[in-house]
Amino acid sequence: MPTYEYRCEACGHEFEIEQRITADRLTDCPACKQPKLERLISASSFTLKGSGWYKDGYGSPKTPRTESQVADRLSKAINEDKQKEAAPAAASESSSTASESTSSSTTSTASAGSTSSSSTS
Repeated sequence: MPTYEYRCEACGHEFEIEQRITADRLTDCPACKQPKLERLISASSFTLKGSGWYKDGYGSPKTPRTESQVADRLSKAINEDKQKEAAPAAASESSSTASESTSSSTTSTASAGSTSSSSTS
């Protein structure tokens, strides 16, 4: 069950109480009996225990990596980045090549049609 903190606006009395999440907020101060209680927002505190949890949020590998492993990993990442950058460029080149071939075939068809129409006259 969560622990909630309350403070009375009338007398300044502060206290903590465990309540269900679905329970209604308290309204009456236990010290002065006035309906001036305010629920406070407080920082939660919890600790992650066991293997795999680190205080700073980052784990260290079981065995340190060698320089060659680090270099291999970096070169792999660089190659993947280059491939990602090259993929959109290749796609735009293929679409521009396709549009050029379409326009050239249209031009050749139009010129062939004008030649055939002039020869029939």
